[in-house]
Amino acid sequence: MKRKQGQPGLKPEMPSKGSAKGLTRKADYAKRTSLTKDFEKPIYGDVSDEDIEEELDEVEQKLTESPHDRELHVRKYKLLRKLGERGKMRACLQFAARELKDPFFGIKLAEALEAEGRYPAALEWRRWVIQFGSDDPDSVRRLAGTAVRAGDFQTAEQSYSKLVDLRKDEGDPLGGTFYDEMLGKGFEPGKRRELQKIGLRLLAKALGFQPESGNLLESAARLSYRVRDLEAARAFYKQAIGTNPNHRNIREWKWELLRVYAASGYQEEWRQMNAEFTAELQDHLKNFRGDSRAWTILARQQIQGGEFEPAIETLKSALRADTRNAQALWELGRLYVRMGRSQDAVEYYSEIIFDPNEKRSVRRAIERALADLYFRTGRYRESLEIYQRELESNLTMIAPIYEAVDELETAQDLYLRSVKQSPRDARSHLGLAEYWVRRNEWEKAADSAQKGLDCTYATEEVHSNLAVALATSQMRTNKIEAALQTMEEICQTYPDSIHQVFRKVKILVMLKRREEALKLAEEVRSSAEHQTGCAPAESSLWSLLGDCHSLLGNIKAAEEAYSNALKYDFMDSIAVRGLGIVAEKQKDFTRALEMYQRFVLLDPLNLATPTIRDRIEELREKVGPQAPAPTPAPSLEGEGLGDAPMGGTTIADMPSKVIPPPPEVEEDREGWLGSGDDDDWFEPER
Repeated sequence: MKRKQGQPGLKPEMPSKGSAKGLTRKADYAKRTSLTKDFEKPIYGDVSDEDIEEELDEVEQKLTESPHDRELHVRKYKLLRKLGERGKMRACLQFAARELKDPFFGIKLAEALEAEGRYPAALEWRRWVIQFGSDDPDSVRRLAGTAVRAGDFQTAEQSYSKLVDLRKDEGDPLGGTFYDEMLGKGFEPGKRRELQKIGLRLLAKALGFQPESGNLLESAARLSYRVRDLEAARAFYKQAIGTNPNHRNIREWKWELLRVYAASGYQEEWRQMNAEFTAELQDHLKNFRGDSRAWTILARQQIQGGEFEPAIETLKSALRADTRNAQALWELGRLYVRMGRSQDAVEYYSEIIFDPNEKRSVRRAIERALADLYFRTGRYRESLEIYQRELESNLTMIAPIYEAVDELETAQDLYLRSVKQSPRDARSHLGLAEYWVRRNEWEKAADSAQKGLDCTYATEEVHSNLAVALATSQMRTNKIEAALQTMEEICQTYPDSIHQVFRKVKILVMLKRREEALKLAEEVRSSAEHQTGCAPAESSLWSLLGDCHSLLGNIKAAEEAYSNALKYDFMDSIAVRGLGIVAEKQKDFTRALEMYQRFVLLDPLNLATPTIRDRIEELREKVGPQAPAPTPAPSLEGEGLGDAPMGGTTIADMPSKVIPPPPEVEEDREGWLGSGDDDDWFEPER
């Protein structure tokens, strides 16, 4: 599809002199003051890159003459922050806060301490700041959030309760980060449950003042869903939809309510609502073709139902209505990849990247998507070229490329640099932890995984994969009970995720608690079966269903489930591996070898890949001369995967640029997951 080019030089029509358009306040506008006043501006905007140390010396000299000059202290703080002198910056802020009795410096010091994970110290400074304005909503909200991260739940609940009293007339008195804070990531299970109960109590109080608040009802529904109270989640979503028919998020709520129906196994309710919602979206878009969100949600509905071709037309319509619809751009490229049409995806991504009229943020996002596509299809050179355009920002993405081509010294250096660069970024710790696992460095892997789990914020995928890396390391050091406890905790963190429950099943098998494991596996299988009835195109559910059938000994059903996963996502490496295991159990060693080789190409850094590599060598000996040709060793100059996993076209060539490889390093290819059969540890997706 050819995208419409923008029209540079055209400016939007300005309002007429007497028009108030764009100048009127929202209905719920409330004037607030902030203790940071006019200093909440871009930190580095007025700091030149040149002669910064000389400027710092000059500021310090002036401070000896005027030690109470607020502007000089602010200037010194900005310069030290830009230089990365965190220790000196904290000292500067602490001195200024105490000498000048100015809350601005206390706020910035608390933020600096939080960035380093020193939450108790940050909390003390939040308390210091609050004395300057105990009824300032922003200060109370900051105190509450820091108290949560410091584990002081009593202070957190009291502060959030006071915030509700201060903002009881506002639609969202608890603030936009409240839901994420109440999830309790990083806390042990007992503390997490305690925090979630606090969150529900605070939401109940806030809803007492604002019973029809869409934002509060949304938070209550999402938190209830997270703690697996599906009936409460359903009630909150229905109340939000019924009382806020014109809310901007109402279609998102309907989408999430469908998820609740799917998780509950309410297939009839799901089908009825899905049909009504799809018809509603289609009717709406006949009259409001510029509604980008509605187009995207409709496409998502169609994708979930496996209607890929209609979804492509929907996304193209969305782009005809708004050529800068970033979500539609992303979804269309990703859908092409799922369908095995990698060539279409590359051409489409490239057209966006080289469109000078496209927004830079959109081009950068699509560049990253293209780089990921190249990585997944083995075109490491092209992937590396894109990521190296912003080297320091992409260390966590570049390191796996070097590891995939066995340049381990460079990969290890980049993994370590990424952690040093972002010590509170759980993704950086995950990359390093999984690297140590693949190197059989179990103690280092456990240490890195635990540091990642201690990070407060992480997505479910990152958080759960950190737990898998930790549990794997514990198992390999004969701490099986500790591994089970690790997975118990992650299951309690995400009780709505059956994927986490199945990972626990695998450990129970290793502990010889087979009866308990099979009972739990049957529960997961039943839930996955219900959910695939509501969301047939969710390939990860089909792969999970295949794993359950394989574990329960139903090989034919497992093969069907894995095949369905690949029907809806040609890049599903877990399904490819599953088909290899099924073929091997059926004594079809040639097909097993083909699937295993495809898996290694698709997912070279999966935690199961070392074991599958070993299994490939064993099968090649067993099959003999009839074995399919071995896949070439991965390299920066390799041709990559070529066709999509189960068919499709080759990906397009990009301009060549030779990148000199570092010296070769020998790799220990000793496996760690056993034979790859159903008694092995269930690995996470990359």
